[in-house]
Amino acid sequence: MRAVWQLWLQPCRQLLVGALLLQLTWLVAAILLACTPAIGMDIAGVAATLLAFGAWFWFTMLGMCLRGLCRPESFLLPGFRPRLATAGALQVAQWVLLPTLAALLLGVPHALLAGTTILLLASIGLAASSTRYINLLVWGLFVLAGWQPGLAGQIARALIASPWAMPLALLLAALIARLSLGAMLRIEDRETDSSPLENAQLGRTRVRSLDGTPARRGKLGKRIGAIFDGTSQRAMEQALLRYRRRPTWHLRMMLVRRLLLPHDNPQAIALRLLLVAAIVTFYVVAVMHRQRFNAVMVGAYAILLGVARFPQLGRGMRQMRPNLADLYLTLAPPTRADFQQTLLDALTVLVPITVLGTVAYTGLGIVLTHAAEPVRMLLTAAIVSVGASLTALAVHLVGPEGSFGRGLVDLGVTLGAMVTYWGGYWLLGALGHALGGGVLLLVTLGFGLGVWTSARREYLRRPPCFDAPL
Repeated sequence: MRAVWQLWLQPCRQLLVGALLLQLTWLVAAILLACTPAIGMDIAGVAATLLAFGAWFWFTMLGMCLRGLCRPESFLLPGFRPRLATAGALQVAQWVLLPTLAALLLGVPHALLAGTTILLLASIGLAASSTRYINLLVWGLFVLAGWQPGLAGQIARALIASPWAMPLALLLAALIARLSLGAMLRIEDRETDSSPLENAQLGRTRVRSLDGTPARRGKLGKRIGAIFDGTSQRAMEQALLRYRRRPTWHLRMMLVRRLLLPHDNPQAIALRLLLVAAIVTFYVVAVMHRQRFNAVMVGAYAILLGVARFPQLGRGMRQMRPNLADLYLTLAPPTRADFQQTLLDALTVLVPITVLGTVAYTGLGIVLTHAAEPVRMLLTAAIVSVGASLTALAVHLVGPEGSFGRGLVDLGVTLGAMVTYWGGYWLLGALGHALGGGVLLLVTLGFGLGVWTSARREYLRRPPCFDAPL
Protein backbone atom coordinates (compact mmCIF):
# COMPACT_ATOMS: atom_id res chain seq x y z
CA MET A 1 0.00 0.00 0.00
CA ARG A 2 2.96 2.32 0.39
CA ALA A 3 3.45 2.48 -3.39
CA VAL A 4 -0.28 3.16 -3.89
CA TRP A 5 -0.14 5.93 -1.30
CA GLN A 6 2.85 7.52 -3.06
CA LEU A 7 0.98 7.39 -6.38
CA TRP A 8 -2.05 9.03 -4.77
CA LEU A 9 0.16 11.80 -3.37
CA GLN A 10 1.72 12.72 -6.74
CA PRO A 11 -0.64 15.69 -7.48
CA CYS A 12 -0.01 17.01 -3.95
CA ARG A 13 3.76 16.72 -4.39
CA GLN A 14 3.95 18.37 -7.80
CA LEU A 15 1.06 20.87 -7.69
CA LEU A 16 0.57 21.49 -3.98
CA VAL A 17 -1.59 24.63 -4.09
CA GLY A 18 -3.94 23.33 -6.76
CA ALA A 19 -4.21 19.93 -5.10
CA LEU A 20 -5.07 21.46 -1.71
CA LEU A 21 -7.72 23.71 -3.26
CA LEU A 22 -9.34 20.82 -5.11
CA GLN A 23 -9.34 18.59 -2.03
CA LEU A 24 -10.92 21.46 -0.12
CA THR A 25 -13.52 21.70 -2.88
CA TRP A 26 -14.30 17.99 -2.41
CA LEU A 27 -14.62 18.47 1.36
CA VAL A 28 -16.98 21.44 0.96
CA ALA A 29 -19.10 19.49 -1.53
CA ALA A 30 -19.28 16.55 0.89
CA ILE A 31 -20.42 18.83 3.72
CA LEU A 32 -23.07 20.45 1.51
CA LEU A 33 -24.30 17.03 0.41
CA ALA A 34 -24.56 15.91 4.03
CA CYS A 35 -26.65 19.01 4.80
CA THR A 36 -29.22 18.14 2.13
CA PRO A 37 -31.90 16.74 4.56
CA ALA A 38 -31.74 19.89 6.67
CA ILE A 39 -31.50 22.55 3.95
CA GLY A 40 -33.24 21.00 0.95
CA MET A 41 -32.51 19.36 -2.35
CA ASP A 42 -31.32 22.59 -3.97
CA ILE A 43 -28.06 22.40 -2.07
CA ALA A 44 -27.39 19.00 -3.65
CA GLY A 45 -27.13 20.71 -7.06
CA VAL A 46 -24.46 23.04 -5.69
CA ALA A 47 -22.57 20.06 -4.27
CA ALA A 48 -22.78 18.22 -7.60
CA THR A 49 -21.46 21.28 -9.44
CA LEU A 50 -18.49 21.54 -7.06
CA LEU A 51 -17.77 17.83 -7.43
CA ALA A 52 -17.94 18.03 -11.23
CA PHE A 53 -15.61 21.03 -11.29
CA GLY A 54 -13.19 19.43 -8.83
CA ALA A 55 -13.18 16.03 -10.56
CA TRP A 56 -12.43 17.57 -13.93
CA PHE A 57 -9.42 19.55 -12.70
CA TRP A 58 -8.19 16.90 -10.26
CA PHE A 59 -8.03 14.24 -12.95
CA THR A 60 -6.38 16.75 -15.29
CA MET A 61 -3.66 17.23 -12.68
CA LEU A 62 -3.50 13.48 -12.19
CA GLY A 63 -2.96 12.97 -15.92
CA MET A 64 -0.15 15.53 -15.94
CA CYS A 65 1.56 13.63 -13.13
CA LEU A 66 1.05 10.25 -14.82
CA ARG A 67 2.64 11.53 -18.01
CA GLY A 68 5.90 11.91 -16.11
CA LEU A 69 5.55 8.58 -14.28
CA CYS A 70 4.62 6.38 -17.23
CA ARG A 71 8.06 6.10 -18.79
CA PRO A 72 9.47 2.91 -20.33
CA GLU A 73 11.75 2.35 -17.31
CA SER A 74 8.82 2.68 -14.88
CA PHE A 75 7.20 -0.47 -16.26
CA LEU A 76 10.24 -2.48 -15.09
CA LEU A 77 9.19 -1.86 -11.48
CA PRO A 78 7.50 -4.90 -9.89
CA GLY A 79 3.73 -4.55 -9.82
CA PHE A 80 3.70 -1.07 -11.36
CA ARG A 81 0.53 -1.57 -13.41
CA PRO A 82 -1.56 -3.22 -10.60
CA ARG A 83 -0.58 -0.54 -8.12
CA LEU A 84 -1.35 2.16 -10.67
CA ALA A 85 -4.77 0.57 -11.22
CA THR A 86 -5.39 0.46 -7.45
CA ALA A 87 -4.48 4.14 -7.08
CA GLY A 88 -6.82 5.01 -9.96
CA ALA A 89 -9.65 3.00 -8.37
CA LEU A 90 -9.18 4.95 -5.13
CA GLN A 91 -9.37 8.23 -7.03
CA VAL A 92 -12.61 7.17 -8.74
CA ALA A 93 -14.01 6.00 -5.42
CA GLN A 94 -13.28 9.35 -3.76
CA TRP A 95 -14.64 11.60 -6.49
CA VAL A 96 -17.46 9.49 -7.98
CA LEU A 97 -18.50 6.38 -6.05
CA LEU A 98 -18.66 7.77 -2.50
CA PRO A 99 -20.59 10.97 -3.44
CA THR A 100 -23.00 8.96 -5.63
CA LEU A 101 -23.64 6.42 -2.86
CA ALA A 102 -24.22 9.22 -0.34
CA ALA A 103 -26.64 10.94 -2.74
CA LEU A 104 -28.59 7.67 -3.21
CA LEU A 105 -28.85 7.14 0.54
CA LEU A 106 -30.09 10.72 1.00
CA GLY A 107 -32.68 10.33 -1.74
CA VAL A 108 -31.28 12.98 -4.08
CA PRO A 109 -33.06 12.88 -7.47
CA HIS A 110 -30.99 11.95 -10.55
CA ALA A 111 -28.15 10.79 -8.29
CA LEU A 112 -26.98 8.05 -10.67
CA LEU A 113 -27.07 10.38 -13.66
CA ALA A 114 -25.09 13.00 -11.74
CA GLY A 115 -22.53 10.37 -10.76
CA THR A 116 -22.05 9.14 -14.32
CA THR A 117 -21.72 12.75 -15.50
CA ILE A 118 -18.99 13.40 -12.93
CA LEU A 119 -17.27 10.20 -14.09
CA LEU A 120 -17.45 11.41 -17.70
CA LEU A 121 -15.96 14.78 -16.75
CA ALA A 122 -13.19 13.01 -14.81
CA SER A 123 -12.31 10.91 -17.87
CA ILE A 124 -12.27 14.04 -20.03
CA GLY A 125 -9.94 15.72 -17.54
CA LEU A 126 -7.63 12.70 -17.63
CA ALA A 127 -7.60 12.78 -21.42
CA ALA A 128 -6.97 16.54 -21.51
CA SER A 129 -3.33 16.04 -20.51
CA SER A 130 -2.56 12.93 -22.55
CA THR A 131 -4.86 12.62 -25.59
CA ARG A 132 -4.77 15.92 -27.42
CA TYR A 133 -7.44 15.21 -30.02
CA ILE A 134 -10.01 14.41 -27.33
CA ASN A 135 -9.18 17.69 -25.62
CA LEU A 136 -9.57 19.50 -28.94
CA LEU A 137 -12.90 17.76 -29.58
CA VAL A 138 -14.25 18.78 -26.16
CA TRP A 139 -13.10 22.36 -26.74
CA GLY A 140 -14.91 22.35 -30.08
CA LEU A 141 -18.10 21.11 -28.41
CA PHE A 142 -17.97 23.95 -25.91
CA VAL A 143 -17.47 26.44 -28.74
CA LEU A 144 -20.49 25.01 -30.56
CA ALA A 145 -22.53 25.17 -27.34
CA GLY A 146 -21.63 28.85 -26.98
CA TRP A 147 -22.53 29.36 -30.63
CA GLN A 148 -26.03 27.92 -30.24
CA PRO A 149 -26.83 28.02 -26.49
CA GLY A 150 -30.54 27.47 -27.04
CA LEU A 151 -29.99 24.28 -29.03
CA ALA A 152 -27.39 23.09 -26.51
CA GLY A 153 -29.89 23.60 -23.69
CA GLN A 154 -32.58 21.61 -25.52
CA ILE A 155 -30.14 18.75 -26.14
CA ALA A 156 -29.10 18.75 -22.48
CA ARG A 157 -32.71 18.62 -21.27
CA ALA A 158 -33.50 15.82 -23.71
CA LEU A 159 -30.50 13.82 -22.50
CA ILE A 160 -31.51 14.25 -18.85
CA ALA A 161 -35.00 12.96 -19.61
CA SER A 162 -33.78 10.07 -21.78
CA PRO A 163 -33.23 6.61 -20.21
CA TRP A 164 -30.16 6.22 -22.46
CA ALA A 165 -28.33 9.16 -20.87
CA MET A 166 -26.63 7.17 -18.11
CA PRO A 167 -25.47 4.20 -20.29
CA LEU A 168 -24.23 6.65 -22.93
CA ALA A 169 -22.25 8.63 -20.32
CA LEU A 170 -20.74 5.41 -18.93
CA LEU A 171 -19.80 4.21 -22.40
CA LEU A 172 -18.19 7.54 -23.33
CA ALA A 173 -16.32 7.67 -20.01
CA ALA A 174 -14.98 4.13 -20.51
CA LEU A 175 -13.97 4.87 -24.12
CA ILE A 176 -12.19 8.14 -23.26
CA ALA A 177 -10.41 6.56 -20.28
CA ARG A 178 -9.33 3.61 -22.44
CA LEU A 179 -7.88 5.90 -25.11
CA SER A 180 -6.06 8.16 -22.65
CA LEU A 181 -4.68 5.31 -20.52
CA GLY A 182 -3.67 3.41 -23.64
CA ALA A 183 -1.60 6.38 -24.75
CA MET A 184 0.05 6.64 -21.32
CA LEU A 185 0.76 2.94 -20.86
CA ARG A 186 2.13 2.40 -24.34
CA ILE A 187 5.86 1.66 -24.23
CA GLU A 188 7.75 3.48 -26.95
CA ASP A 189 10.87 5.54 -27.44
CA ARG A 190 11.07 8.86 -25.66
CA GLU A 191 10.53 11.99 -27.72
CA THR A 192 13.63 13.89 -28.74
CA ASP A 193 14.43 16.54 -26.17
CA SER A 194 14.13 20.16 -27.24
CA SER A 195 15.39 23.53 -26.12
CA PRO A 196 13.67 24.86 -22.98
CA LEU A 197 13.61 28.31 -24.62
CA GLU A 198 11.49 27.26 -27.58
CA ASN A 199 8.37 29.36 -27.93
CA ALA A 200 5.52 27.77 -25.99
CA GLN A 201 2.89 28.78 -28.56
CA LEU A 202 2.23 25.65 -30.63
CA GLY A 203 5.62 24.27 -29.63
CA ARG A 204 6.83 21.16 -27.85
CA THR A 205 7.43 22.90 -24.53
CA ARG A 206 3.68 23.31 -24.27
CA VAL A 207 3.19 19.57 -23.92
CA ARG A 208 5.98 18.84 -21.42
CA SER A 209 5.10 16.89 -18.30
CA LEU A 210 5.55 18.38 -14.86
CA ASP A 211 9.04 16.93 -14.47
CA GLY A 212 10.21 18.51 -17.74
CA THR A 213 10.30 15.40 -19.91
CA PRO A 214 8.89 15.86 -23.42
CA ALA A 215 5.48 14.30 -23.92
CA ARG A 216 4.41 12.11 -26.79
CA ARG A 217 2.95 13.97 -29.71
CA GLY A 218 0.63 13.01 -32.51
CA LYS A 219 1.38 13.05 -36.21
CA LEU A 220 0.19 16.64 -36.65
CA GLY A 221 2.29 17.86 -33.72
CA LYS A 222 5.35 16.08 -35.05
CA ARG A 223 4.89 17.61 -38.50
CA ILE A 224 4.49 21.12 -37.08
CA GLY A 225 7.53 20.57 -34.87
CA ALA A 226 9.55 19.36 -37.84
CA ILE A 227 8.66 22.53 -39.77
CA PHE A 228 9.77 24.72 -36.86
CA ASP A 229 12.96 22.69 -36.47
CA GLY A 230 13.67 23.14 -40.19
CA THR A 231 13.36 26.91 -39.93
CA SER A 232 15.63 26.90 -36.88
CA GLN A 233 18.24 24.79 -38.63
CA ARG A 234 18.26 27.01 -41.71
CA ALA A 235 18.49 30.17 -39.61
CA MET A 236 21.39 28.74 -37.61
CA GLU A 237 23.28 27.70 -40.73
CA GLN A 238 22.79 31.13 -42.31
CA ALA A 239 23.94 32.93 -39.14
CA LEU A 240 26.99 30.68 -38.88
CA LEU A 241 27.91 31.22 -42.54
CA ARG A 242 27.61 35.01 -42.23
CA TYR A 243 29.72 35.06 -39.07
CA ARG A 244 32.47 33.01 -40.71
CA ARG A 245 32.59 35.41 -43.62
CA ARG A 246 32.60 38.55 -41.44
CA PRO A 247 33.03 37.95 -37.68
CA THR A 248 31.51 41.20 -36.35
CA TRP A 249 29.87 41.81 -32.98
CA HIS A 250 26.43 42.08 -34.55
CA LEU A 251 26.68 38.76 -36.38
CA ARG A 252 28.13 37.13 -33.26
CA MET A 253 25.12 38.29 -31.28
CA MET A 254 22.83 37.00 -34.03
CA LEU A 255 24.49 33.59 -33.75
CA VAL A 256 23.96 33.54 -29.98
CA ARG A 257 20.29 34.45 -30.47
CA ARG A 258 19.81 31.66 -32.99
CA LEU A 259 21.30 29.28 -30.44
CA LEU A 260 19.31 30.44 -27.40
CA LEU A 261 16.02 31.23 -29.17
CA PRO A 262 15.72 28.67 -31.96
CA HIS A 263 12.07 29.38 -32.78
CA ASP A 264 12.36 33.16 -32.87
CA ASN A 265 13.84 33.59 -36.33
CA PRO A 266 11.80 35.50 -38.97
CA GLN A 267 10.46 32.37 -40.70
CA ALA A 268 9.36 30.75 -37.45
CA ILE A 269 7.76 33.99 -36.26
CA ALA A 270 5.78 34.29 -39.50
CA LEU A 271 4.70 30.64 -39.31
CA ARG A 272 3.66 31.00 -35.68
CA LEU A 273 1.64 34.11 -36.47
CA LEU A 274 -0.16 32.27 -39.27
CA LEU A 275 -0.97 29.24 -37.12
CA VAL A 276 -2.20 31.28 -34.17
CA ALA A 277 -4.17 33.52 -36.55
CA ALA A 278 -5.92 30.47 -38.02
CA ILE A 279 -6.97 29.27 -34.56
CA VAL A 280 -8.02 32.76 -33.47
CA THR A 281 -10.00 33.25 -36.68
CA PHE A 282 -11.95 30.04 -36.10
CA TYR A 283 -12.65 30.93 -32.48
CA VAL A 284 -13.68 34.53 -33.13
CA VAL A 285 -15.94 33.56 -36.02
CA ALA A 286 -17.60 31.01 -33.74
CA VAL A 287 -18.15 33.30 -30.75
CA MET A 288 -19.15 36.28 -32.91
CA HIS A 289 -22.61 34.75 -33.08
CA ARG A 290 -23.04 35.59 -29.40
CA GLN A 291 -24.58 39.03 -29.11
CA ARG A 292 -22.70 40.14 -25.98
CA PHE A 293 -19.18 39.77 -27.36
CA ASN A 294 -17.06 42.84 -26.54
CA ALA A 295 -14.59 43.61 -29.34
CA VAL A 296 -12.38 45.68 -27.02
CA MET A 297 -11.37 42.47 -25.23
CA VAL A 298 -9.39 41.43 -28.32
CA GLY A 299 -6.53 43.72 -27.33
CA ALA A 300 -6.49 42.31 -23.80
CA TYR A 301 -6.34 38.77 -25.17
CA ALA A 302 -3.50 39.75 -27.50
CA ILE A 303 -1.47 41.20 -24.61
CA LEU A 304 -2.18 38.11 -22.53
CA LEU A 305 -0.96 35.91 -25.37
CA GLY A 306 2.18 38.02 -25.74
CA VAL A 307 3.29 38.10 -22.10
CA ALA A 308 2.59 34.36 -21.76
CA ARG A 309 5.99 33.77 -23.37
CA PHE A 310 8.04 35.16 -20.50
CA PRO A 311 7.16 32.68 -17.70
CA GLN A 312 8.36 29.90 -20.00
CA LEU A 313 11.52 31.95 -20.61
CA GLY A 314 12.21 32.11 -16.88
CA ARG A 315 11.77 28.35 -16.48
CA GLY A 316 13.85 27.67 -19.58
CA MET A 317 16.79 29.78 -18.43
CA ARG A 318 16.94 27.79 -15.20
CA GLN A 319 16.78 24.48 -17.03
CA MET A 320 19.51 25.58 -19.44
CA ARG A 321 22.08 26.41 -16.76
CA PRO A 322 24.28 23.35 -17.41
CA ASN A 323 24.20 24.05 -21.15
CA LEU A 324 25.18 27.67 -20.59
CA ALA A 325 28.54 26.43 -19.29
CA ASP A 326 29.37 25.22 -22.81
CA LEU A 327 28.33 28.61 -24.21
CA TYR A 328 30.52 30.36 -21.63
CA LEU A 329 33.57 28.32 -22.63
CA THR A 330 32.84 28.83 -26.33
CA LEU A 331 32.48 32.61 -26.08
CA ALA A 332 35.39 32.96 -23.61
CA PRO A 333 34.28 36.38 -22.31
CA PRO A 334 36.88 38.62 -20.60
CA THR A 335 34.73 38.94 -17.49
CA ARG A 336 31.65 37.30 -16.05
CA ALA A 337 29.69 40.51 -16.50
CA ASP A 338 30.44 40.40 -20.24
CA PHE A 339 28.84 36.95 -20.45
CA GLN A 340 25.77 38.16 -18.55
CA GLN A 341 25.59 41.17 -20.86
CA THR A 342 25.70 38.88 -23.89
CA LEU A 343 22.73 36.90 -22.55
CA LEU A 344 20.81 40.11 -21.88
CA ASP A 345 21.49 41.45 -25.37
CA ALA A 346 20.36 38.16 -26.90
CA LEU A 347 17.14 37.93 -24.91
CA THR A 348 16.12 41.58 -25.32
CA VAL A 349 14.98 40.77 -28.87
CA LEU A 350 11.93 39.14 -27.31
CA VAL A 351 10.53 42.59 -26.51
CA PRO A 352 10.06 43.72 -30.15
CA ILE A 353 8.92 40.20 -31.08
CA THR A 354 6.25 40.35 -28.38
CA VAL A 355 5.13 43.81 -29.48
CA LEU A 356 4.94 42.63 -33.10
CA GLY A 357 2.85 39.62 -32.16
CA THR A 358 0.53 41.67 -29.95
CA VAL A 359 -0.06 44.25 -32.68
CA ALA A 360 -0.62 41.52 -35.29
CA TYR A 361 -3.13 39.63 -33.12
CA THR A 362 -4.93 42.86 -32.22
CA GLY A 363 -5.12 43.89 -35.86
CA LEU A 364 -6.51 40.49 -36.81
CA GLY A 365 -9.09 40.73 -34.04
CA ILE A 366 -10.09 44.21 -35.17
CA VAL A 367 -10.72 42.93 -38.69
CA LEU A 368 -12.67 39.88 -37.51
CA THR A 369 -14.82 41.68 -34.94
CA HIS A 370 -15.35 44.88 -36.97
CA ALA A 371 -14.32 46.95 -33.94
CA ALA A 372 -15.81 50.43 -33.67
CA GLU A 373 -12.54 52.16 -32.67
CA PRO A 374 -9.67 50.23 -34.28
CA VAL A 375 -7.02 52.96 -33.95
CA ARG A 376 -7.70 53.36 -30.25
CA MET A 377 -7.45 49.60 -29.65
CA LEU A 378 -4.32 49.17 -31.75
CA LEU A 379 -2.52 52.13 -30.18
CA THR A 380 -3.38 51.03 -26.64
CA ALA A 381 -2.26 47.45 -27.25
CA ALA A 382 1.01 48.54 -28.85
CA ILE A 383 1.93 50.96 -26.04
CA VAL A 384 0.96 48.62 -23.20
CA SER A 385 2.75 45.63 -24.76
CA VAL A 386 6.07 47.54 -24.75
CA GLY A 387 5.98 48.26 -21.02
CA ALA A 388 4.47 44.85 -20.17
CA SER A 389 7.10 42.90 -22.14
CA LEU A 390 9.97 44.90 -20.61
CA THR A 391 8.57 44.31 -17.12
CA ALA A 392 7.90 40.61 -17.73
CA LEU A 393 11.38 40.02 -19.15
CA ALA A 394 12.98 41.82 -16.21
CA VAL A 395 11.11 40.08 -13.39
CA HIS A 396 11.46 36.60 -14.90
CA LEU A 397 15.22 36.99 -15.31
CA VAL A 398 15.89 38.01 -11.70
CA GLY A 399 12.70 36.76 -10.06
CA PRO A 400 12.13 33.98 -7.51
CA GLU A 401 13.60 30.52 -8.00
CA GLY A 402 10.65 28.53 -6.63
CA SER A 403 7.63 27.64 -8.71
CA PHE A 404 5.22 29.23 -6.22
CA GLY A 405 7.09 32.55 -6.28
CA ARG A 406 7.32 32.50 -10.06
CA GLY A 407 3.60 31.82 -10.23
CA LEU A 408 2.84 34.84 -8.06
CA VAL A 409 5.14 37.04 -10.18
CA ASP A 410 3.50 35.80 -13.37
CA LEU A 411 0.04 36.47 -11.95
CA GLY A 412 1.04 39.99 -10.87
CA VAL A 413 2.54 40.86 -14.26
CA THR A 414 -0.46 39.47 -16.17
CA LEU A 415 -3.05 41.25 -14.01
CA GLY A 416 -1.02 44.46 -14.17
CA ALA A 417 -0.91 44.30 -17.97
CA MET A 418 -4.67 43.71 -18.17
CA VAL A 419 -5.47 46.59 -15.81
CA THR A 420 -3.08 48.87 -17.71
CA TYR A 421 -4.72 48.00 -21.03
CA TRP A 422 -8.22 48.82 -19.82
CA GLY A 423 -7.00 51.97 -18.08
CA GLY A 424 -5.10 53.04 -21.18
CA TYR A 425 -8.11 52.39 -23.41
CA TRP A 426 -10.22 54.62 -21.17
CA LEU A 427 -7.45 57.26 -21.09
CA LEU A 428 -7.25 57.45 -24.88
CA GLY A 429 -11.01 57.84 -25.03
CA ALA A 430 -11.00 60.62 -22.44
CA LEU A 431 -7.96 62.64 -23.61
CA GLY A 432 -7.76 61.73 -27.28
CA HIS A 433 -5.32 59.61 -29.20
CA ALA A 434 -2.42 62.09 -29.19
CA LEU A 435 -2.53 63.35 -25.60
CA GLY A 436 -3.84 60.12 -24.07
CA GLY A 437 -1.33 58.04 -26.02
CA GLY A 438 1.51 60.30 -24.92
CA VAL A 439 0.52 60.04 -21.25
CA LEU A 440 0.08 56.27 -21.51
CA LEU A 441 3.44 55.89 -23.26
CA LEU A 442 5.16 58.04 -20.63
CA VAL A 443 3.72 56.00 -17.74
CA THR A 444 4.09 52.48 -19.16
CA LEU A 445 7.44 52.99 -20.85
CA GLY A 446 8.83 54.82 -17.81
CA PHE A 447 7.75 52.02 -15.50
CA GLY A 448 8.98 49.30 -17.85
CA LEU A 449 12.37 50.93 -18.40
CA GLY A 450 12.76 51.52 -14.67
CA VAL A 451 12.09 47.87 -13.85
CA TRP A 452 14.30 46.72 -16.72
CA THR A 453 17.20 48.97 -15.65
CA SER A 454 17.06 47.70 -12.07
CA ALA A 455 16.81 44.08 -13.19
CA ARG A 456 19.66 44.53 -15.65
CA ARG A 457 21.89 45.97 -12.96
CA GLU A 458 21.07 43.06 -10.66
CA TYR A 459 21.59 40.47 -13.42
CA LEU A 460 25.00 41.89 -14.32
CA ARG A 461 25.99 41.87 -10.64
CA ARG A 462 25.19 38.18 -10.27
CA PRO A 463 27.83 35.61 -11.28
CA PRO A 464 26.81 33.11 -13.98
CA CYS A 465 25.20 29.99 -12.50
CA PHE A 466 25.71 26.64 -14.23
CA ASP A 467 24.17 24.36 -11.59
CA ALA A 468 21.11 22.36 -12.61
CA PRO A 469 17.95 23.50 -10.78
CA LEU A 470 16.70 21.27 -7.97
